[in-house]
Amino acid sequence: MSVSRWLHSPALRAIGAALAAAAWYAWRVEPRWLQITRLWLPVADLPPAFQGYRIVQLSDLHLGVRLIEKYLPVVVQAANREQPDLIAITGDIATDGRKGLPEGQAALARLHAPDGVWAILGNHDYAVGEDLVAATLRGAGIGLLRNAHCLTRRGTNQLVIAGIDDVVLGLPDLRAALDGAPEDSPVILLAHEPDFARIAAADPRIVLQLSGHTHGGQVRLPGLKPLILPSFGHLYPDGPYWVPNLVLYVSRGIGTGQFVMRFNCRPEMVVITLVRGPCPHSSAALCRTNRIDPILYVERQ
Repeated sequence: MSVSRWLHSPALRAIGAALAAAAWYAWRVEPRWLQITRLWLPVADLPPAFQGYRIVQLSDLHLGVRLIEKYLPVVVQAANREQPDLIAITGDIATDGRKGLPEGQAALARLHAPDGVWAILGNHDYAVGEDLVAATLRGAGIGLLRNAHCLTRRGTNQLVIAGIDDVVLGLPDLRAALDGAPEDSPVILLAHEPDFARIAAADPRIVLQLSGHTHGGQVRLPGLKPLILPSFGHLYPDGPYWVPNLVLYVSRGIGTGQFVMRFNCRPEMVVITLVRGPCPHSSAALCRTNRIDPILYVERQ
């Protein structure tokens, strides 16, 4: 077959059409198709009053990207609909520039949980300006944990929510984050970069680390590992992991950064329920189900 005939063959046209359809899907559909992941986590010695405690994790919002400005209200509604006890935002609230922060602040201010909405900073937040992002969170009524912790109480029972500064561009200090925390209360640690779990695991009080940063690779070919992962995100790309002494969950995040493309790696909101029971000894022991909700934002220009 001549080159000219091959270039005009039905097979080549079909391949081109399939590639174009996949590119359109990865650009216009999947970045807006939220997946809700539910995780039931057994915690040894969980205080009885915290049986069934629910945490919603949001990560990598990346305000400033045009998609997120219109998609974020949908995510906020989904988070509130879960009626969590606490909402955790695990970094990268902003993206490179300062645009989108006022709109994002207005949307984030509608998040609600009885024990508050708490956030940490990610590497992109430092690129924008950590003080500016902190002011945005403060204006939305969201607490910022920078090497600090807060206590949630149910009568005499306590649960510690701790957060460290960004590992890449900040000054993370786990000792400072847990300074003054009760020795006999379980700790949930918010750390933007998942590879920090190897350090966090040295403290037996930490039962769960929530992270983001990786976007799950954002574009994943079926059956293959993520093609691109960021620094301090190579060991744990996404999902649940057992790091001796603690469970790590790495969210694929909500946003995408400036490169608005997702394939086989949908945006994710995580709903975690704490239950009393023995600690799992592997990620396979985690009771995890994925429910695909019909939350699909379609941008109309």
